[in-house]
Amino acid sequence: MKQRLAKTRAAVRRHLVLTVTTAVLLLAVAATGAAEFTARTVIQNRIAKAAPALGSSLAVSVAGDWALWDLAHEGIPRLDISSSDARLGPLPQVRVRARLDDVRLGERATVGSASAPVTASTQSIAAAIRTAAPSVQVAAVTTDPAKGTIVAAVGPGGAGQLTLRPVLADGRGTLAVDGLTVFGRSVPTGRLGMGDGGLGPEPGARKEYPLGLKATSVHVQPDGPYIALTGGPGTLNGA
Repeated sequence: MKQRLAKTRAAVRRHLVLTVTTAVLLLAVAATGAAEFTARTVIQNRIAKAAPALGSSLAVSVAGDWALWDLAHEGIPRLDISSSDARLGPLPQVRVRARLDDVRLGERATVGSASAPVTASTQSIAAAIRTAAPSVQVAAVTTDPAKGTIVAAVGPGGAGQLTLRPVLADGRGTLAVDGLTVFGRSVPTGRLGMGDGGLGPEPGARKEYPLGLKATSVHVQPDGPYIALTGGPGTLNGA
């Protein structure tokens, strides 16, 4: 009887130890998970502060490593950034997929190198035209990748054809005005209330690209202009 009771007590102790150990492990995992989430949030907030033009849909991920470890050592080998509502110069609601390498988040945040393909839709082009010339109706926007141009049907009934051409200028991708015709006849773009040079950013908007990026190439795709951006090494101002 005593031997059976001893075995029962030993089994209870083993069960109790196992239960306590499991509970401690679960608490440790939960605490680590919460700390990792906090670290990722801190990193995302610092990037958002450095690049507000990336918009509210900004998502930042640490490639491969623990964000908590990287943040503690103030160095991140690689950050992947995405946004579907960024603003690039005059273009709103553009899609950005950026990669930042060798990011240092000390008192002075820096990045070793960065690259970002940017794509803008025809809806984004239409919005930029309406911003540049608020009184102008924009009926439709189409692309011609073969010619490297974007054509907007403007004015009543889309009678005007505004042709834009993406070009590089001083490290920026801009939409230069290639011409304006109404019923097939060439007319000055001043008729639209916009300058001859092209579509510029909104008044008061920052002219430089986020994260110190500069445009290196631009071309027209079926769904809109594509701009390749690169940068670094440089400072992440504001981070």
